[in-house]
Amino acid sequence: MKIYVPIYSITLLLSAILLFTVQPMFSKMILPMLGGTPQVWNTAMLFFQICLLGGYAYAHATTAFLGVRKQAILHVLLLTVFTVVLPVAIPDGWAPPDGTDPTFWQLSLMAITVGGPFFVVSGSAPMLQRWFSTSNHKDADNPYFLYGASNLGSMSALILYPVLIEPALPIYQQSTTWMFGYFVLIMLTGVAAASVWKNNAKTQKTESVIDTSDKEITMVLRIKWLILAAVPSSLMLGVTTHITTDIASVPLLWVMPLALYIGTFIIVFARKPIITGKQSHYIFGGLILILFITQTFLNGLKDTPIALIALHLTLFFFAALSCHSELSNSKPKAKHLTEFYLIMSLGGAIGGFFNAIIVPQYFIIPIEYPIILIAAMLLRFSNREKEPDLGGFGLTALIASIAALCGIAPAFIGGNAGWLCIGLFLTISMCLLNTRWAFTFIMSFALLGPQLYVPLGIMSQEKITHQDRNFFGVIRILETEKIRVLLHGTTNHGTQPLKKDHKLIKLSYYGHSSPLADVYDYFDTIDTKQNIGVIGLGIGVVACYQKDGRFFDFYEIDKEIADLAENPKYFTYLSDCGSPYKIILGDGRLKIEEKPDDTYDMILLDAFSSDNIPIHILTKEAIEIYLQKIKDDGTLVFHITNRYLDLEPVLSNAAAKLNLLAVAKATKGQLIKEIDIKSNDSHFLVMTKNQNTINHLVKNGWSETIQRQGVKLWTDNHSNIVSVLDNKTRKIRLGSQKQD
Repeated sequence: MKIYVPIYSITLLLSAILLFTVQPMFSKMILPMLGGTPQVWNTAMLFFQICLLGGYAYAHATTAFLGVRKQAILHVLLLTVFTVVLPVAIPDGWAPPDGTDPTFWQLSLMAITVGGPFFVVSGSAPMLQRWFSTSNHKDADNPYFLYGASNLGSMSALILYPVLIEPALPIYQQSTTWMFGYFVLIMLTGVAAASVWKNNAKTQKTESVIDTSDKEITMVLRIKWLILAAVPSSLMLGVTTHITTDIASVPLLWVMPLALYIGTFIIVFARKPIITGKQSHYIFGGLILILFITQTFLNGLKDTPIALIALHLTLFFFAALSCHSELSNSKPKAKHLTEFYLIMSLGGAIGGFFNAIIVPQYFIIPIEYPIILIAAMLLRFSNREKEPDLGGFGLTALIASIAALCGIAPAFIGGNAGWLCIGLFLTISMCLLNTRWAFTFIMSFALLGPQLYVPLGIMSQEKITHQDRNFFGVIRILETEKIRVLLHGTTNHGTQPLKKDHKLIKLSYYGHSSPLADVYDYFDTIDTKQNIGVIGLGIGVVACYQKDGRFFDFYEIDKEIADLAENPKYFTYLSDCGSPYKIILGDGRLKIEEKPDDTYDMILLDAFSSDNIPIHILTKEAIEIYLQKIKDDGTLVFHITNRYLDLEPVLSNAAAKLNLLAVAKATKGQLIKEIDIKSNDSHFLVMTKNQNTINHLVKNGWSETIQRQGVKLWTDNHSNIVSVLDNKTRKIRLGSQKQD
């Protein structure tokens, strides 16, 4: 009897480690094929949640129809059968579709590679707990504590993957190691299954005791379980998208929300939770108020990315903890354990389906994150039998808070009245923190308000002339009296003047004061035909660096961006500048690799201006591909203007490793007097073997690239976003200009 807990705990621990290492591992495998978008992780999470649901359904059904003895045999057999697809790898010939939504392609690929092993392993957690409940152990009637071992394995895997596994092992070695871990799991599960048979007589006796439950499982209770599981699942993907959209889609930023999500289960299913449900409800409500304060007074912490990430992750943790506390407090007796886990996993899958499928198709405005936060607030104190009576004061306060909210808008444009209204609103909100409906009602205005009347904060008096959303993100075209701007998420993908006589003036990052102008000045002195490859189309501004004999290949992964850039109703750089060009749809790195060697005189990589950088196109291996595709005297140009990430040291390391000459330059935005519009700050880096190119650029203010302590070479197997979160190099370069 004493060995039951170690056997089951170790088996559950290993099964959880396997489940939660294969998720970031396989997602990292396919990320380069899909442009590095956050939606890759959302889709992967949907797939894994569906498999988890299938595994829990398998555990529940086989428990009901086979009993634990036959179920144990079947489970070991299925684990063994799925070894035929190991090690996990992408089959030859699988490539994403060009120009269409790759969601179902990704789901299909995952189904034939990791689907089988993940499905059967995911059934281990509820199944082994059910097996344990039929033993003669003193805790057999309450096996939920074993869920802690499972969650501990999940947490360990999520922490170790970005910190240890990803940096230390190439993808193929990760896959091989995972396969050996799977073999060990088969052996451990066999031992646990043998214990089920050995204690069959005691099992029957124990089951007769635990089959009675003093709490009826009603349909209302099942729906409650479903909702309490769905909201944190959706919120996890929502906060992941929120923090990765403006930084990068990488395993570290994927697993942090997932690890916190799993951590909430560890807390709430512990025998003595370190944070009670009531405490989590109050902290969650307080953090919502802090979020509102930062959005109103501190520009959403957009200038301090680490603080921004910390705030949203802390908020998410206590929101999930609040929901999961309510879920744990309503859990049933062991008789209904597998049904409880099945419904819980169904809720998780519904949350994932909402974010991965529904949101990109139907939520043109990105408001899913605040909406799910509002739903989480509504679930606070849901197990409380009676909502506190607001009374006369409470109703008066509620009315006053709505009046205060109406005054918040002026605060965004200044004025003491607006700030007084915000102060009143915060005071009233704190008074209503103990309520559920009233607090949620007033805070929903606060969370959704910025999305409704200050959606971007980029320009004043702008109007949206086009808005859409797809797998790759939210696309908007904004217009003022002077300019039209294409925005992908919050990133400027190109700006064009509206006046007819000024339409072809190059703006944003590409104007006459941009470092890119220096590069084209040099190429203008070369009297030969030139082929230019550009990864990242935007609105095609660089096509206006025209010259006789110069041809552009634009590589663009998002077909909608290409359609908008070629539509003269919106933008005319491609149609009117006169440069011959071709748009090639698909991931830039994969597509450019298909070109013959020595094709290009220059390759411009223009995909790093915040809004989720595709890391796979600036690794050492990627740069080696580009070097094959340019001529011996050709040039690689990297547009690295970025709000958060300091990419110059990363590329400096790559240049040194590949024995390339490298220089960089950053410039402040300049006012273009003839149209009274200011260009953007811009930051570019050049790599080449051609000394003449370097000499020309140095004469125009370019200088050697800047190294940064702690920043190492990025490869396909290793990258470290944390080491470059603060864009110090750009600040140094722009600061030196100010001193001049």
